[in-house]
Amino acid sequence: MDKVFSQTASGPIDFIAISAVFLLTMLCFFALKDKRYLNTMLLVVFVLLCVLSIVFHEGLTLKLFAALMLVSTLIVEVLVTRKRNMNATQ
Repeated sequence: MDKVFSQTASGPIDFIAISAVFLLTMLCFFALKDKRYLNTMLLVVFVLLCVLSIVFHEGLTLKLFAALMLVSTLIVEVLVTRKRNMNATQ
């Protein structure tokens, strides 16, 4: 396992932190629909974590991982919110 992370120029903690906040954000978004403030707070923390990882960390692997997680989260949030709003108006 150390070989994998020695080649990425960053520790496993960065990947675990991004993944954990991603999972919490998705869990909150889908399971706790009425707790919108909690989802917003977690989304802001997730975006800050990803942006800071992209800007300040070394290693292309971590930057690519953070960017892909950020883009995928934003796509899911926008599409699901749009679908919920369309269903609510009908």
